[in-house]
Amino acid sequence: MHLVMSFLVALFIGQAAAPAATGVITGRVTAEGTNAPVAGARVVVMTAGRRAGPMGPPPQATTDQDGRFAFDKLAPGEYGLNVQKTGFAPTNESMTRQRTFTVAAGQTLAVDLHLQRGGVITGRVLDERGEPMTDVRIMAMRRMPVPINAGPGPQFLTAPMQWPQQTNDLGEFRVAGLAPGEYVIAAVPYGFSGFGGPGVTPRSSAGAAHTTTVTTFYPGTADQADAQVVTVAAGAEVGNIVFAVQTAAAFRVSGIVVDESGAPIENAMVMLAGDPHSGPMMGAVGSGRSDAAGRFAIDDVPAGTYRANASVMMSSGGGGIGAISSGGYFSFSSRMTGGIEQPAEVTVTDADVKGVRVVTRRPNPY
Repeated sequence: MHLVMSFLVALFIGQAAAPAATGVITGRVTAEGTNAPVAGARVVVMTAGRRAGPMGPPPQATTDQDGRFAFDKLAPGEYGLNVQKTGFAPTNESMTRQRTFTVAAGQTLAVDLHLQRGGVITGRVLDERGEPMTDVRIMAMRRMPVPINAGPGPQFLTAPMQWPQQTNDLGEFRVAGLAPGEYVIAAVPYGFSGFGGPGVTPRSSAGAAHTTTVTTFYPGTADQADAQVVTVAAGAEVGNIVFAVQTAAAFRVSGIVVDESGAPIENAMVMLAGDPHSGPMMGAVGSGRSDAAGRFAIDDVPAGTYRANASVMMSSGGGGIGAISSGGYFSFSSRMTGGIEQPAEVTVTDADVKGVRVVTRRPNPY
C-alpha cells in the first residue's frame, strides 16, 4: 500500500510540474519614430507555413489605450502578426517579407510592433465626355520584380487595403494607408452581376458596333505597360491624379455549361475573369446564367484572354448537409472539383466567341 501511495504522489507531482502545452504573445503597438501608443489597432495572429488541424478564424485582438495586446493558449510554432489601423500602413505590406515569431510551450513572448503613417493618393475619374464616373473600383498596385522566365508585360501586386475603394458621386477617390513606394492606379468598371439578376445586357441593335468601358490605368491608358507610376512617401499625400476611363470594342462570349457526363446544367452562373498569367487580377469582367439547355451568353467583353468558371447554386429546403441555413444554398464550382473540371480558357480578339464549353459538377448535397 505504501508503494502504491508513493507512486500516485510521484505521478501527481510529475503532472503538476509538466510545462503548459501552449504559449503566450504579449506586445505593444506604437507609431514609428515615436513612443506614442496606437490604440484601437486590430492585431491578427497568422500561422506561418502549413497549418495542422481544423481551419478556423485566426485569433485577433484590439489594442488598448496604451497600445497593448495579448494572445494566450497559442500552440507552439511560428506565427506572424498582422496589424491594421486606419491612417497607417498595414504590417503585411505585399513587397516585404513578413516578420515571424516563435512561440514555445509554457513561455510568454513579448514583442514591440511599430506602425508607419500611411501615404495617400487622391484623384478623380472621368468618362470619355469629361463627366465624373461614380462607383468605379479603384486599385493601387505595386510593380513586382519580373523573373527571367516571366511572360510579356509588367507584373502587378495589389496593395493591401483596409476596405474596398471606389469613386463617389463626384468621381473622386482617396486611397489611404499606403506604405512608401511606387504605385500604379487603375480604375476598374464593375462587370459582375450575381445570382440575383441576369448576366446579359441586351445590345442596342443587332448589327451596330458595340463598345464598353475597360480597366484604365493612370494617366488614361488601357495598356498596363504605359501606366504612369505615382510615388508616395510615408505619411504624405499625392493629389490631382485625374484621368478618363477608356472604351474599347466589346464582344459576346457564349457557350454551354455541362456536367461530367456532358449533360447540360440549368441555372449555373458563369463568370468570366482575366487570365492571371496575362495581367493583374481585376475580378470578373462579366457573368451570365445558363438556361434550361445549359446555354449562356456574356456581353460587353473586350479583347483579351479570360477564364470561364461555372458555379451551381441549389436551394435547400431543410438545412441538409452543407446547407448555410434552412432555405439556403449549396455551391459547386468548376474551380473546386479536382483535375477534371478546370476553368475554360477564352481568347477574344476581334469577334464574338461561340461554343465555349464549361464543365462543372452537378449539385448533390446528400
